[in-house]
Amino acid sequence: MNARKTLTRQIIERLALLVIPLFGVYLLMEFTYNPHALCVGNEHRHTMGPVGYIILGAAIIIIWVLAIIFEQIWRYFKKDRKISFLMVFLFLLVIISVICFI
Repeated sequence: MNARKTLTRQIIERLALLVIPLFGVYLLMEFTYNPHALCVGNEHRHTMGPVGYIILGAAIIIIWVLAIIFEQIWRYFKKDRKISFLMVFLFLLVIISVICFI
């Protein structure tokens, strides 16, 4: 039973390291981006502001995936196979969700 709790804790920790920065980027976009900041009268001059936030979110996901791959290799050579397979599961889960998002 204790091993199951540690695996659940590992999953929650890894996903929190991905979700918290992405949520921070979302809050940053929600509270700071104003698409009508450059509008003058009836002339609408919208900017491509959300593209930068999408690129920042993609950078966070790429860094997270690279960290998972590095940790998976490290755990594999450390002979911690159970956590290594957990890393494969998380890696595939994020890759599938990114593919579905695109």
